[in-house]
Amino acid sequence: MARRRICNALIEQPRITERELGLDRYQWSEWMMLLDLYMIEQQDMEEVFRQFSRNSGRSETTGYRRTVEMVDDGLLERISDPRDRRRSFIRLSDRTRAKMDKVMDSLATLLLA
Repeated sequence: MARRRICNALIEQPRITERELGLDRYQWSEWMMLLDLYMIEQQDMEEVFRQFSRNSGRSETTGYRRTVEMVDDGLLERISDPRDRRRSFIRLSDRTRAKMDKVMDSLATLLLA
């Protein structure tokens, strides 16, 4: 029974992320980047901008470019490190965090029903 719910949630996940975040099935690495950042924020941690782009599963250059695009699109926010101006942190925008909460709530409903 639990395995069937997990399978159902995995099948529904692309539809839910497309509906809530506008990500289609071909944007798996973007979903993984948002999910990674969401999990980091749930643990009250911060992610350094450069490291985040490396975690995309793409080449570092492509990950960096996509991270910049996600900042420009308003999905992410880039915050300067007040102690070291050469570094910056990345976090979900309030809008994206709210959408990620909806995705997680939808998946929880499928898993816990």
